[in-house]
Amino acid sequence: MASDPTKDIQSLLKKLAKKTPGEALVRPAIDDEQPILACFTESFLLWEATSAKAAAAVPKLERAVVDYNELRVCLPDELVEVLGERYPRVEERVMRMRASLNDLFRREHAVSLEHLVNEPKRQARAYLESLEGVPAYVSARTALLALGAHAAPVDERLLGALKNEDVIDDGLDEEGAASLLERSIRAGELAEAHGHFQGWADSLADNSSSKRAPRKRSKTTTKKTSAKTTKKPGAR
Repeated sequence: MASDPTKDIQSLLKKLAKKTPGEALVRPAIDDEQPILACFTESFLLWEATSAKAAAAVPKLERAVVDYNELRVCLPDELVEVLGERYPRVEERVMRMRASLNDLFRREHAVSLEHLVNEPKRQARAYLESLEGVPAYVSARTALLALGAHAAPVDERLLGALKNEDVIDDGLDEEGAASLLERSIRAGELAEAHGHFQGWADSLADNSSSKRAPRKRSKTTTKKTSAKTTKKPGAR
């Protein structure tokens, strides 16, 4: 456990600010008059995924549906096809997204979050958190970026990165880490901090992917192996 998590988090942010750019995503322009729902949808694309994957998914989603109501009624298999089967946690993602939009429709008789503009920030955040299927990362990010609430979006990717950096206790879960970040980062600075955290988690994922990438086999053939040498099951 870090001796002073607040100082360690601030130190990490200073380091990240020098080398990690903030987010540069374009929110899904499914409906230009629904900025909160656009942020909500974008946050669903970013949850447990890199910014690059989310950014690539945005135009696919825009081409697939004409409005958020159509997104709500899309079948899970259709949305999986839109995002692609290799999108991280794609089946869980689309099921959660549909559940939240349908719950929203049941409550408001419309697919809209714009009424939250007039609510106190804490109350608006609680509303987002109460929607069926919504991950804490999605509700926190929407509250932070679309409503100006003091909220820290934390998913498993960021949680693991913070633990590996030894700035938070290994026993903390996502909720505990989010609470710690909210206490450690001043009001008005969390949006920028989130951008750096997201970029950091993206870079770690990119580095991990490059390390796992298999080497290309040389076209030149080597000497024949002994007849006794057998290929192990699953070997490439």
